[in-house]
Amino acid sequence: MLDESLLDAPERLTEADRRGLLRGAAEAGARVRTAARHA
Repeated sequence: MLDESLLDAPERLTEADRRGLLRGAAEAGARVRTAARHA
């Protein structure tokens, strides 16, 4: 997943990481909502 060209542009690496963190947070939130619904 890591594109080596990102290593030459730290700001692009930060942007890609931020998107990854946001996606992970959204997925975790969806799992919590699903678990709460089934509880």
